[in-house]
Amino acid sequence: MSKKRSRKEFKDYNLYHDRPFGLKWGTAYAMDELVKGIRANEQEALKDNPPLPQMSRSAVDRVLAESFLYHREVVIQLNLKDRYGRLLDSFTGFFTGEAYEDYFVIDDRQFFWEEVRHIACKAEQKWFVLEPAPLAPLALRPEEVPAIQIVKNEYYQSFYDEAAQLSLFPHTKMGS
Repeated sequence: MSKKRSRKEFKDYNLYHDRPFGLKWGTAYAMDELVKGIRANEQEALKDNPPLPQMSRSAVDRVLAESFLYHREVVIQLNLKDRYGRLLDSFTGFFTGEAYEDYFVIDDRQFFWEEVRHIACKAEQKWFVLEPAPLAPLALRPEEVPAIQIVKNEYYQSFYDEAAQLSLFPHTKMGS
């Protein structure tokens, strides 16, 4: 015996008027977007940029000259802090030789000399340099490894032998 259910109807009461469309209790955000937002906020709150040693103007000039001459990307840490008192994230870019008395330019962005805390050429990993894979210990001792057995496939037919017999390739000889 099954109970017959009635259709749900929402009637207005007091000054409340229910939404006219079918979806009544939809969430404000999709769960995936909400979780991604929570994780991004958590990573932002937990990040910590350790201060690198303060460099002199001449040391900064040497790094910029190396970057310009060898076309190397540089990483710059500034003495600027965010609203929580943490150092800002490092900037990366290429120095094209544009430098003035007050500032220098990297990737169309101005950096004032007195704001630079540390600058270094970015270490590049060559695409062809491979790290050797770690050697895994063998599960079996050499004497425990089973011998390889030859298995003949009874359904295999050699196309080359068959073609030679039919003399499709007249320049080939049987047995050679």
